Amino acid sequence: MPIKLDGVSEVKRNMEQLKRALDGAVARLSFDPSKPQEVERAIREIEMKVDLKMAPYISSPGVRETASDLKNEYRKAILQKADNARRTL
Repeated sequence: MPIKLDGVSEVKRNMEQLKRALDGAVARLSFDPSKPQEVERAIREIEMKVDLKMAPYISSPGVRETASDLKNEYRKAILQKADNARRTL
């Protein structure tokens, strides 16, 4: 008897949609790259968005790890965005 994985597929599909939405949120972030507190504020803002968007799925296997991975990915992206912006000032 095959195992039904509809719930897993739905969670995976939702995670992909969430990732696209969060990618867009990172792209739209506005902050002054010359001010470290602004960069940290942007990182905290995106981390809160990850937490809020992932909250309904947090009990699903692997979602906590995915959330942590996303936070690290977005932190690096924001720091890179700030570094690139500072180089053009």
